[in-house]
Amino acid sequence: MKNILVIGGSGFLGAALISGLKKSGFDQVRCFDLNPCPDSDVESIIGDLCNPEQVLQACAGVDTVFQTAALVDWGSRSRERLMAVNVRGNRNVIEACHKQGVTRLIYTSSVDVVFDGTPISNGDEQQPYPKQHLDDYSHTKALAEQDILHANQPRGLQTCALRAAGIYGPGDRHRFPPILKAARQGKMIYLGDGSARFNHIYITNLVEAHIRAALALQQDSLVSGQAYFITDHEPGNFYDFVTPYLTALGYPVPGKRIPDAFAYGLALMFETLARLGVGPQPPLLTRYVMLSTCRDFYFKGIKARNDFGYRPTVSPEQAFDETLAWLKEQA
Repeated sequence: MKNILVIGGSGFLGAALISGLKKSGFDQVRCFDLNPCPDSDVESIIGDLCNPEQVLQACAGVDTVFQTAALVDWGSRSRERLMAVNVRGNRNVIEACHKQGVTRLIYTSSVDVVFDGTPISNGDEQQPYPKQHLDDYSHTKALAEQDILHANQPRGLQTCALRAAGIYGPGDRHRFPPILKAARQGKMIYLGDGSARFNHIYITNLVEAHIRAALALQQDSLVSGQAYFITDHEPGNFYDFVTPYLTALGYPVPGKRIPDAFAYGLALMFETLARLGVGPQPPLLTRYVMLSTCRDFYFKGIKARNDFGYRPTVSPEQAFDETLAWLKEQA
């Protein structure tokens, strides 16, 4: 990997990936994003994933592309925007890679691509795509992942997809911010009976997985054309994961839980109102949020370990300390 492009390089994962690449000795790194790269020493190209010419120019002279960009939106009226960015924008990346002779394309996917609300316990890469997803975001990520894997060529562009679990750590924009906002306002509610388990992935460990996958992604390698679940430590209940942070930050911890069935009814009501244009977008509670919290939804990362040697480099304790320190800085 001599010349690297990180698409979405100003985002949570993209910025951390650029930093990780530089620390690993890869200094020819370019950023492509709607916003300037946070690292002023990195070549930064301002552009839109939905503009094929801009994507083509960004891929010029590059041998490795990390495609981390996506629109994250759980609104019930966002389908067209999600299709435009996550699917058609991603196809612009694939086309640009073919035209510019890029040899490696690593796509940041999500565990959501295989989830339809049915419990998944210790799942692996044999898990099929569901016939219907719970929301448009998950559906568009699944379509994009399939496009990436189908683009793999025996003697040309090599591709793979990394299915990230719930990403957290310094720089987080989607996981902890809404949780802490609700906790500060005394509106934090726990769902379910607390038995369901879920995977999280610390940002530094996810960066490590991306770099290792890229290094292994060569012609005739095990990684070519494959998707991988990326996890780090043992799965646990979502609220058991967030409660120590709330306690350390001095926020109130809810003492009661809403039963599964009642939470599902609320989610269905909020989604229906949102589709009718009533209430906030995205809805206050969705079926995806409820089901992914109240039902087992976790995976094993054996395939990533076997195929490209990924192992987490940051312990749960260190991840907690670093994340908490960053959260305190944001308070």
